[in-house]
Amino acid sequence: MRMAEQQKQNRKTTFTAGDGTTAEEQAMVVSQKRSKRTAIIVGTAIALAVLLIAVAVIVPVIMFAVNPYRGYGHVVARFELSNEMVLEYVIEEDEYDIAATNFIFLAKNGYFDNTVLFDAGDPSRDTDGWVRFGGYEKQPNVWEGGSSSYDNTKHHAQNERYCRDFNAISNKWFDNVCNKFGYDLNADAKGTNVERLDDIGVLAYLYNDTSTEFQMSYKEQPSNDVSVINNTADGTTYTVRELKPTMVGYALNDDTVKNLKKIAATAVPTDKAKVTTGVVWCPPDPAIYIRRVKIYNLDGKKWNDFDFVSYMTDRKPDGSTRYRGWTGKI
Repeated sequence: MRMAEQQKQNRKTTFTAGDGTTAEEQAMVVSQKRSKRTAIIVGTAIALAVLLIAVAVIVPVIMFAVNPYRGYGHVVARFELSNEMVLEYVIEEDEYDIAATNFIFLAKNGYFDNTVLFDAGDPSRDTDGWVRFGGYEKQPNVWEGGSSSYDNTKHHAQNERYCRDFNAISNKWFDNVCNKFGYDLNADAKGTNVERLDDIGVLAYLYNDTSTEFQMSYKEQPSNDVSVINNTADGTTYTVRELKPTMVGYALNDDTVKNLKKIAATAVPTDKAKVTTGVVWCPPDPAIYIRRVKIYNLDGKKWNDFDFVSYMTDRKPDGSTRYRGWTGKI
């Protein structure tokens, strides 16, 4: 009986399949296949989990890099300056439609890029409180003996090549492309002569003197006055002219105002100032350029295929227009 049992066990051990493998070897192969499938499933699950975690981490980082102001309820403008400073502003497009739209349009199309901050005021003449910008390709000329040439200051509006290449406004509307920036806009009703213009950190549009120039306040109750040079037989005198700003927006943070104060502290005094057509500008020294202005959170319904000329000249529901006149417009 013992011998019969031993023979039976021997037959089980030595049984081979058609490929010559024993039952034990077959069982081992099956086990290995199961382990391999399990490893693949577990590995795939781990890889997917890692991928999902990476996506969850990377996507917000990418979204922040693309738009660091996502979630703000307003348009945000970011000025990147040549001295590595950054100025950030909330643009109140809904509140101040004309001035804000003008600013956004110009900034969105690179009008302010590679232009200088041309004035920071002169506290000795009580004309400080604002840093001004708006299309000067370099600092205005040094005033020498009371003479100056606006044409030589390299303002965008006097640069025929720049005007011709500024495709955001079609050349077809003008017999002279330099008239593209010859528009005269109305002021927004909420933006003119209101208390907010006396606040620190305000971004305003100089609607009565220019089409493309703006200013940023760095102190409370900034002066809207500028000095004008008058040359007479008795010598040089100065008179004061008041600029009329209209509201565009306000500083996003305290760092913006702090940077403006630092910029203003470098302004040259009046006796070393720059001038354009008799107006005294006291720019930062050395010159500070706006490398670029980036605009975030635009409303696609308005800004996709936006036509600036039509927007400013079309009649509003009350029958009025956003502009008062446009030199040379066909």
